[in-house]
Amino acid sequence: MRLAPYLWGAFAALIAPVVLFAQTNGSSFSAAGTSVADWRKDTHAPAMDCAALREREAADYRIGSAEPDPGFPANTCTVRGRVSPTVEFVVNLPAHWNGRLYMHGNGGYGGQSVHGSYGVATRARAVSLGFAAAFTNLGHDAERSPGATWAHDNREAEIDYSYRALHETAVAAKAILTHYYGRKPSFAYFEGCSTGGGQGLKAAQRYPADFDGIAIGAPVFDFVGLQIYGWNNQMAIRETPLNAATVARLGDFIMARYDAVDGLVDGVIDDPRRVAFRPEHDLPRSGSGGFGAAVIEALERIYAGPMVNGRPLYPGIPVGAEPAGQKYQSGTNAPATPESGWATRLFPDASGYAQQKDNVETWLRFLAFEEDDPGLDWTSLDIVRDLPRMAYMSAIMDVASTDLSLFRKRGGKVLMYHGWADTGVNPLMTAEYYDRVLQDDENAPDYFRLFMVPGMFHCRGGLNVDRFDAITPVIDWVERSHPPSRLIASRVEGEEVTRTRPLCAYPQVVRYSGSGSIDQAANFGCESPP
Repeated sequence: MRLAPYLWGAFAALIAPVVLFAQTNGSSFSAAGTSVADWRKDTHAPAMDCAALREREAADYRIGSAEPDPGFPANTCTVRGRVSPTVEFVVNLPAHWNGRLYMHGNGGYGGQSVHGSYGVATRARAVSLGFAAAFTNLGHDAERSPGATWAHDNREAEIDYSYRALHETAVAAKAILTHYYGRKPSFAYFEGCSTGGGQGLKAAQRYPADFDGIAIGAPVFDFVGLQIYGWNNQMAIRETPLNAATVARLGDFIMARYDAVDGLVDGVIDDPRRVAFRPEHDLPRSGSGGFGAAVIEALERIYAGPMVNGRPLYPGIPVGAEPAGQKYQSGTNAPATPESGWATRLFPDASGYAQQKDNVETWLRFLAFEEDDPGLDWTSLDIVRDLPRMAYMSAIMDVASTDLSLFRKRGGKVLMYHGWADTGVNPLMTAEYYDRVLQDDENAPDYFRLFMVPGMFHCRGGLNVDRFDAITPVIDWVERSHPPSRLIASRVEGEEVTRTRPLCAYPQVVRYSGSGSIDQAANFGCESPP
């Protein structure tokens, strides 16, 4: 894979996944519509009792429990098991199976329990539509080993986390389905965002037979670059602390100056690549809205991104996430107090917690180098000195190719999305990755499509629409040969839909027709970029 125009040069092997909480954007199957009837045309009853699955002996996995689950539709059989040595999984089996398997991904450094609530609502929705559903803890327990501490001197755990656990769970889930219903699954699908986005892309490349369709959001292609990007931001903020008031003034300045660049004043910058913003050149230094020299210097470093010998290693943060927008409580669909996309990630909350700093610190100590250093001071990183030492772990952790040919030959389809106002995983890298896919294969849209979401934060939330169904279009693409050209997304405030917009297949962009409400999708279309 070529990383140009961003520096990787001699370190071209380095590129990877992960970061954050969301396994989906919270709207899976919400646009199922007429597809539901197709899914329920031919259903299959179990060929055996749920409890009898405990007696199943398999060489590759062990079943620990098989029992009805009150958190799922009636007569759902929930199976929990383990793949040696520490990969745990759960499979939810409906009473009336539609012949399909649905799996969702993890968030952050993984380790979400298969006994907990993580992803249960999403899997229950899938089961109610006749899908069997599955999930894995990626081989470790986040409560016992928070952050990346589970990786300390444990190469097998790192491989499980990176790609093996998802594959082994898919294999085990299919075997359990075949045994329980007396027939193999017809189709298998995966959905994930953030860490889950990286999981899905790795599955398509490493194990192209695992899934027929994959919906992924905000995937991390360059794990090393992303963490150095976070380190660069945190070093700038460490030297010149930023707070909510400063970032709010910054957001006001940027929106007043650049909101209309896309031709519509709507509180959203639709493509930050069209905004030529340089803090040292553009920000006022005096008056009520002025910024001090130290703050401007810190912002210049953040927007420029990390540099090596005067050359960019990774793109800086894109403009557009500075103003306060709608965010969600971690792991739920409940809106949190509106705040900037920079809040909590870049600059700390009231308790002093900043997610980027936390991610960078645990990464440097347990995942950056072949030899761990639990006492390492995160501020001691020297990019020129330390980057070559990260190559070994990058070989384990990275999504290192734009080649999806084996997945394509099996008829597989990938729908990828990313919010343009994402401060968790840089959207510029996703757009650049897809551009390189198109350069390598002009027919890529036949099996791989990208949808950029103006104003959306990490996986969901933000200044614009953020609710849309990514998995149903993939299923329709695989089974009905209907490639998605646009998705309809909503903004929900409280219980009310306050805005709808189309999302366009990249590189197309959404454009206002010139009449009608700017909060109605019917008044927008998809056009080629200027």
